[in-house]
Amino acid sequence: MTSLADVKLVGSSDSVSTLLDQLGRDPENPALTAQGAKRIECDVVLLDLSLADKSRPASNVERLRSAGMKVLIFSIGENAGLIREALRAGALGLVRKSDPLEHAIEEARAIADGKPVITKELAAAIDGDTEFSRAALSPRERETLRLYASGFAQVQVARRMGIKQSTVKTNIDRIREKYARIGRPAPTKIDLRIRAIEDGLVDPEDDVISAEKKL
Repeated sequence: MTSLADVKLVGSSDSVSTLLDQLGRDPENPALTAQGAKRIECDVVLLDLSLADKSRPASNVERLRSAGMKVLIFSIGENAGLIREALRAGALGLVRKSDPLEHAIEEARAIADGKPVITKELAAAIDGDTEFSRAALSPRERETLRLYASGFAQVQVARRMGIKQSTVKTNIDRIREKYARIGRPAPTKIDLRIRAIEDGLVDPEDDVISAEKKL
């Protein structure tokens, strides 16, 4: 049985605006605390893709991310278009409503710990979308991304590739630019790991230790 000792429900709502209000955020500027409100911290939001107010998944994900929250899609998992829209906006994974609650909690924990949740539904949504094409990365950029997305720091990547750390940073900046140009932005290291998993450069189960063994 999954332990709930480290899990706390801090709010629930049928719209993102109301949830932000519950958590003490300004709905018009989610990065700010609403005037006179008590700010309640929230790590992960389980977001239904079809809310009563008919809001778009992309807008909802962007608003939650602006408030500093990570987003886990909570859906029947059948509308690939809505899943792709949420992914483009920065959602980090998907759990099905038909799954046991314990599974959703475990996946939320994973996201809170900085690990993207890659599911079959997620992979299918990506595979079925031509806009999720691979960025035209050079061999050097692909190797940089593979190592960096596996968990290595820039200085470690530089050491393993035999190049300067400044070159690694330049490669990462170029990688981010290329992904942004094709509508797959990756502003954070977690985002880069997701892109590397999507493009087959990194195994979702890999961590730094398993990556070390492959070198």
